[in-house]
Amino acid sequence: MAKKATITEEEKAPAGIIINQITVNRVNRQILDIGKWRQALLSADMDRMTLLYDLYEDVLLDGRLWDAIDRRIRAVTGADLTFQFEDGSESQELIDLIDTEDFEFLLAEIMESMFWGISLLQVDFSDGLSTFSVPRKHIRPKSKTVAVMQNDIDGSISYESMQNVIEVRNRRDKFGLILRAAPYVIMMRGGVSDWAQMVELFGMPQRIGKYSIYDQEARKQLEQAFKEQGAAASMVVPKETDVETASNSGSVNSTIYKDFVAELKEAMLVTVLSNTMTTLSGSSRAQGDVHQDTEDDLNKRDLRFVQRVLNHQLKPILEARGYKVKGGSFVFPKALKDLSVEELVKLADIIEIPAYYIHDKYSIPQATGDEKLARAAAPVKSVNEEDKDGEEKPGEEKDEIKLADTKGFWNSFFSFFVNARTTGSRAMESLNLADKSTSYIASIDIDGIFEEAIRKLYELAGVDINDIPILDGLFNITYNGLNKGLTAAFDDDWGKSNPEFINQFRYNAAIFAAFKTHAQQNEIVSQLIDGDGNLKSFYNFRKAVLGTSIKKDYNINWLKTEYNMAVRSARMAEKWKRFEANKDLYPNIEFIESTAVNKRPEHLQWVGTILPIEHPWWNTHTPPVGWGCECSIRNTDKDITTAPGYEEEVDAVFANNPGKTAEFLNLKEHPYIKSVCPDFDSCFKQGKKEGCKGCEQIMNFLKR
Repeated sequence: MAKKATITEEEKAPAGIIINQITVNRVNRQILDIGKWRQALLSADMDRMTLLYDLYEDVLLDGRLWDAIDRRIRAVTGADLTFQFEDGSESQELIDLIDTEDFEFLLAEIMESMFWGISLLQVDFSDGLSTFSVPRKHIRPKSKTVAVMQNDIDGSISYESMQNVIEVRNRRDKFGLILRAAPYVIMMRGGVSDWAQMVELFGMPQRIGKYSIYDQEARKQLEQAFKEQGAAASMVVPKETDVETASNSGSVNSTIYKDFVAELKEAMLVTVLSNTMTTLSGSSRAQGDVHQDTEDDLNKRDLRFVQRVLNHQLKPILEARGYKVKGGSFVFPKALKDLSVEELVKLADIIEIPAYYIHDKYSIPQATGDEKLARAAAPVKSVNEEDKDGEEKPGEEKDEIKLADTKGFWNSFFSFFVNARTTGSRAMESLNLADKSTSYIASIDIDGIFEEAIRKLYELAGVDINDIPILDGLFNITYNGLNKGLTAAFDDDWGKSNPEFINQFRYNAAIFAAFKTHAQQNEIVSQLIDGDGNLKSFYNFRKAVLGTSIKKDYNINWLKTEYNMAVRSARMAEKWKRFEANKDLYPNIEFIESTAVNKRPEHLQWVGTILPIEHPWWNTHTPPVGWGCECSIRNTDKDITTAPGYEEEVDAVFANNPGKTAEFLNLKEHPYIKSVCPDFDSCFKQGKKEGCKGCEQIMNFLKR
């Protein structure tokens, strides 16, 4: 009698999961033939799946069939998947959910329905996302029930009205593609077995032993010797007898078996992959490309199938759970051709390709500090360098000078902000997504706005930087981007009930944008004077400014990083406010491990920290705690732990709880602000602006 195993342990299935209520038996292994395959099919027609799924378990031991099926599943689980709203922005909350082991298991089980005929999944959110797949032998699709025992005719647990249940069926092949492939596996096993028997009987040479007809003892010794030497054919005859021997060549029969098994393999692969040459060697590359195209088309169909299941069945579950999914959908972005190095070089002459893309694509670390480069750097020319004959040539541009080449405070400022590029983390992919959600960057005339700013600032040459008004054009580039990110981050319904908090968040973003514009204008103005202390001509001034990376760094590169930080902080602020509202049920907060591939050691030491929501540790350690930080928190009623030390562990710029401050960064510690006013709280926020022209200038600008 088969040993029964009841799955009831809480660590395997929380209460309420269907699998928690059924009894799972071991697989019944038996010798298969076509008769048993047909018998299993007849049983499945009567909604009793045990025989058929036992047969499936057995045929999947064939490595080639298993790999062909897994090949199609890998094409889905390995594809890029995101959650995108109608305006093109992505949901970081859903991206974090997608990047979990249980979500990958969910995708695989959805694909399994193509081969088994059905998958019944129940998702649970009691401790993050958990996915449970109901054993298929217990599913009764006709009655939409689950049987407690796998051989029960009718199921006693109805899943039709259960919450968080996803039923996925193969409507084209109700018993799945394995049904079509199984006969080929069964016949292959029989063919290989017969082939092995033929090799044993006819593949080894025959042995002939001769003895004297008068010496019977010699005959017995020969027979015993042949018996002990193995199973090869042998003959013992009197040496006085004439014996004819023929060579036992099985080459013709062997070819028949080989062709038979090869034909079955190809038929099986065509059933699963619609081709053979992506797994078997082909006669030409051209034929292989055609077969690969066929498999690619099949994979695209699989992606569309999985995408429909996610949007039609999983999305309503997530919405009921409180995830912000309204107006968005799961999307498999179209795969782009994998570009070669030569193609990238050619494209770089046509379009701007971010450096991090190439670093990530080829897993090449970015050079930092004074590290020696693999190639010789081009000599940097002075922005004031004139042609040999002393004449200026219109249209001639000098080599770009990075901001790190400038003097004074901005050297340390640039060094600080280099780290904002968050290389090596999936946050960099989020910055890629920010390109889409900040599509206004491509839609506005940054070059025109910057040209106008250069002209206005040149006209104000000699005016103290703190008396130069904040230019609307440069300010709007940053503020419109941050504001767009905040709009995408805050839930509409939650925002309606918390307008004051969101307005404060937007105002703090405006403060940040104003100080950033002030810093950018300061950088531009610093190019007005030549080495002798004289005012440059407008032509030389413009050329000097465009010879730096000011325009690109402030208005594109750094803005993407700031946008990403603002979105993450806004989402965390909303989450924190929800936690405060429910602290009577869940009074504590737990620090959750980052979902990034390359996790930061200093953040890992905080994982598992559980402290009351009022604890001051959260004032400085609420994520994001750094550029591109993907750590998170959750509310809980678990027991509290010891608070780690926190005074010197977090960079002051990120020592911030956006749910309390309504700031996406610790504004007073950011170089944009500190370069103007080291006492931001008392000067700017409390209005004590006497003698601080920078704060007064920005405050007046924001009051307009």
